[in-house]
Amino acid sequence: MNQTFTGSPRTQAVCACVCKKWSEVALDELWRDLEHIYPLLKLVIPSELLYEEYYRYEEYGEEKFTREKTLGLLQGADWPRFRQYASRVRFIIMEKNFIKLSRTSNQGLAFIHLQHPFGSCLTPNVRRLRWNPAREAKIAPMIPFISQQLEELRLDILMASPDIREAFLSLAHRTPNLKKLSIESSSSLSDVSSSFSRWIQTCFSLEKAHIPRRWQISSVIAAFGSLPNLFEFGIKWSNFTEPLMELRMDMTILEGHFRSLRRLGWTSRIDQANKLLQQTSHQLQGLALNCPEPSSQEEVVDLVATALTESLDPDDWGLAVPPPFSLETLRPLLACGRLRVLRIHYPSPFNISTMEIEEMGAAWPDMEQLVLCPDPSERRNGTPISSLPHIATAFPRIRALGLYINPWEPPGSAGDLFPEGQFRSLRELNVGTSSVPSGGTPSVGLYLASLFAVGTRPSIKTGVSLVRRGEFFPETGEGDWKEIECLVHLTMAVKEAVLCRVSGH
Repeated sequence: MNQTFTGSPRTQAVCACVCKKWSEVALDELWRDLEHIYPLLKLVIPSELLYEEYYRYEEYGEEKFTREKTLGLLQGADWPRFRQYASRVRFIIMEKNFIKLSRTSNQGLAFIHLQHPFGSCLTPNVRRLRWNPAREAKIAPMIPFISQQLEELRLDILMASPDIREAFLSLAHRTPNLKKLSIESSSSLSDVSSSFSRWIQTCFSLEKAHIPRRWQISSVIAAFGSLPNLFEFGIKWSNFTEPLMELRMDMTILEGHFRSLRRLGWTSRIDQANKLLQQTSHQLQGLALNCPEPSSQEEVVDLVATALTESLDPDDWGLAVPPPFSLETLRPLLACGRLRVLRIHYPSPFNISTMEIEEMGAAWPDMEQLVLCPDPSERRNGTPISSLPHIATAFPRIRALGLYINPWEPPGSAGDLFPEGQFRSLRELNVGTSSVPSGGTPSVGLYLASLFAVGTRPSIKTGVSLVRRGEFFPETGEGDWKEIECLVHLTMAVKEAVLCRVSGH
């Protein structure tokens, strides 16, 4: 029955028509997650009033919204019915690729908000909200969908919205239960930093926050630092190229601030990062540093050593710095027996030998996510694909692996579909900007399928990570890797069928 009610929206709609008992459960599932807001708004207003085309042109082409007709329709709307469905909503996605909120629909939404007889929030039980408006759209229309129960907010601002200051002021005291906040933006915060900080100071339950690098100025950091439960504060990697002069994070930890901080991500020069770690009294468990300026290998080694001295056995490390890396650079990290996540990004490939893989595996037995420069801008060397069985053996719990594959090294033999060295927990293989190794697509696909244990069908991810976005990258074989992924999944189905037949099931 659970599978029936949690099926596709079409299945849920059919279930809602079976009987009264089925209807309530099915409708709860059908309206729980909304991919956009229009199905809800159409309960009280005709859909044409929400689209750009609904304009009345007067002299000189002036656009005027038909207020009288809209208000008349809203006065006769079935608001109890609207409330019945709106109360079921828990998650809303408003993406830019859906119908955008034009000036017309902004006004229509404002009228709905004003006429709504059940308080200022249209969706009183929404827990998660993702708002990514079109480039020219405002963000204020999201305010009526933010409930006091909201726990997670993801906001993407593609440009400086004219109403962003008013929107942040409106959010103050509206999100007392917000626990996760993620903001991505290409705009500067200079004009709205005070309103943003005022809102953040009222988010007393906030636990995790990731904001744009250019938003991490002293007043904003002080606002986040005042929150009693914040244990993760970091940068949000952006899709946009940002001037290096604006990347520096004005990160200072004042006495009495960030009382619960355990995970920190920031952007600065490596000497400033070293100074920050020396001054902090927090026992950090996770660190992520983006250093856009060149640094020497000795500086990186000193930073790692300082972090280990000031931190208590971190389990999550992320570094994006320009100099070439090697295991010697990260050797101090081998003492971190609890390390579960390691992410390294820089322009050159990270080359590791079989012996170094074994050494890393012995030091980090609980490693779950290992990303070693999968998207370098320099095409040279890389990790041979034949090293994957050694990685599978060294890291039995690995769930996400990112590597730049050496394009000139062919895969090993794939005659055995059940070799000893298999990935038993892998969910994602990130090959970044790697080209398909020599040997061709079929042999690479068959080889990878032999390394994935039955019951796992890892995705193969390609492309440039947000950390490295904006730099020049040579063309990669994304289409070839997609073909390999399909071949791998087909071969995995054959493996499962063979194993099922052998076992007699």
